[in-house]
Amino acid sequence: MTLRPLALAVVLVTAACAGRTPAPAAPRTAAAPTASAAPREAATFVYVAGNARYRLVQTTRVVQEVMGQVNTTDLSSRQLLSVVITQGTGNLALALTFDSIEVSDPTGATAGITAARGQTFRFLFAPSGLVVSTTAPDSTNPVFRQISSDLGDLLPLLPSLPIAAGQTWSDTVTRSAGDADISTHLVRQHRVVGWEDRDGARALHLTTTSAYTLTGTTEAQGQHIELSGNGVSTRDAFVSAAGLFLGSVESDSALVNANVTSVGLTVPVHRTSHSTITRIP
Repeated sequence: MTLRPLALAVVLVTAACAGRTPAPAAPRTAAAPTASAAPREAATFVYVAGNARYRLVQTTRVVQEVMGQVNTTDLSSRQLLSVVITQGTGNLALALTFDSIEVSDPTGATAGITAARGQTFRFLFAPSGLVVSTTAPDSTNPVFRQISSDLGDLLPLLPSLPIAAGQTWSDTVTRSAGDADISTHLVRQHRVVGWEDRDGARALHLTTTSAYTLTGTTEAQGQHIELSGNGVSTRDAFVSAAGLFLGSVESDSALVNANVTSVGLTVPVHRTSHSTITRIP
């Protein structure tokens, strides 16, 4: 999933830093389980109703250069999520609650994320994992809307039958960010690696590689800022033969240029992140 509750906020923070008067700036992959033979092909392979808890751990590094001075900011977050999936009419209803949120951010820019603690975000999914709709607990809160958009990728898309190692398919996704006029366009390539044993369960290993572009404008500290850039993310996800999401590992790397038009200053912002979602027994 392209789950990045911290990442976009970091881009906006670094863009805000670029809006100051030009001056020297102030100071993946888990080991693969042993492959095993695939189970007998079922009539369907879809997500099922049930309850689960997950641990989401994310680290992000942002490197920006202003007038020859390089600044590096490291951020991290640790979240516990409770997920309840119920069967609807043709689709699945998913309710996700943030049981706890811990954020380490020396800039303080992502402090608003902690307001999601105890909040429940709701989603409607097709049985294949394709998101139909998302609902934030407070539609007036731009941070909640951004989190809701990012969490739409929680469940990896499932392949069509018959399932075979090497099977591939692709899709495109376009997202907007909070109140800012920023659009991210992703071209995603999905692939079936095969059936494996993972944490004692037979699981289908899926990979997704996303190439994306980011464009738009925002306002920060009274400055108009134009953003443009591109990036690549890779995700390894696992779904049990019974239709339960078991977890994933994702890495993301992007270069975003923040152009402060009023002073003619462009700040390159390099962002790398790594996130792990683990199902808690």
